[in-house]
Amino acid sequence: MIRIPLARPNPAKLSEAIAELKALEERAIFSNFGPLSIGFEQRMTNQVFGGVGECLTVCNATIGLIMAVRQAMMRRPATKRRYALMPSFTFAAAAQAVQWNRLTPLFCDINRVDWSADEHSEAELLERYKDEIAVVVPYATFGYDIDLDRYEKIQRDYGIPVVIDAAASLGTISGNGLGFGSGFSGSVIYSMHVTKSFATSEGGLIYSADSEMIRTLRTMSNFGFGEPRNATMVGLNGKMTEVSALLASLRLESFDEVMQRRSELVGMYREALPELSFQPVKAHRQAHQFTSTLLPKELAPYRSKVQAELTRLGIGSANYFSPHVAEQPYFRDSFSPVSLPVTDEIAARALTLPLFDAMTDAQAHEVSAAVKEALGIVEERHVAVESPMLAAGD
Repeated sequence: MIRIPLARPNPAKLSEAIAELKALEERAIFSNFGPLSIGFEQRMTNQVFGGVGECLTVCNATIGLIMAVRQAMMRRPATKRRYALMPSFTFAAAAQAVQWNRLTPLFCDINRVDWSADEHSEAELLERYKDEIAVVVPYATFGYDIDLDRYEKIQRDYGIPVVIDAAASLGTISGNGLGFGSGFSGSVIYSMHVTKSFATSEGGLIYSADSEMIRTLRTMSNFGFGEPRNATMVGLNGKMTEVSALLASLRLESFDEVMQRRSELVGMYREALPELSFQPVKAHRQAHQFTSTLLPKELAPYRSKVQAELTRLGIGSANYFSPHVAEQPYFRDSFSPVSLPVTDEIAARALTLPLFDAMTDAQAHEVSAAVKEALGIVEERHVAVESPMLAAGD
């Protein structure tokens, strides 16, 4: 039996917000950019992004990505709308979003340091396919504070728009002391799914320093109605409900404490598990949805056995993102094979450990002890036995 699950969702409790719910009912505004949605957007802009730019609430981050990619590609000539340059080490929703816009994912490799898009792989593909790339879609891997100046430069040098997939990044602080994405001239898409650090039920947020871009996306998210009940551009229904906006507003009230606690727990894992690899620590806060680690290289072939031992010990685990997108059946069978050696290696070593708001120090220590035990058992039963056999076979 799993005693410590991978995640334990903890959105704000509507049962403790009866007055707010009654007020919502009395207003009889349940969607269509009601006062709770607009108020939350303004609070996020001011509190998280330093009052620079604007925010737009959406029903979920995948719809936000679909709209943002569409808005971006509309700025490219029709003859240059073939590819979306992106890493394969990401969640499938990003690749699905570009597919919904009839673009083909053009996968770049990642780097071994923070597991985000590799600058050299990206540059090589940009040079080779610059006249066919409609949009670049980097992933801020597991909430990491990736270099957005690099993507501003890509927009300037190549004239190719950039949409940042920052699904797990609400709560990450950049070097300027503001929320990750602040000041970026393209669009940045965040998830507020119940499994994220900024947990609601289902929801998303789009930020840009370009207020006109947000106004366009707002129109797109309301059926393309640029005039009353008249579609003036492509659109869909991407609006957030007022109940979801209430959950988001309530979450914001306690979010700093939540982020502090999650950071403390990941710090405990780092200290207790030197056997595993983590993303580098920056001077400022990183949002953590789960505890993302890498197994030692020699244990990568035995990851399933490590996880089986963790399950036996009552510990939940996962392996984000393995298989990575290009390895998944739909994408693997739809496109030509690509060589992504670092992505393949990192994905094969990925081991995701439990993290949730109410996790105790004792539970973090129990998970760490279980990981050590599982690694020891697998090393003794498999690595130590099979390595000499492989060497003899050589």
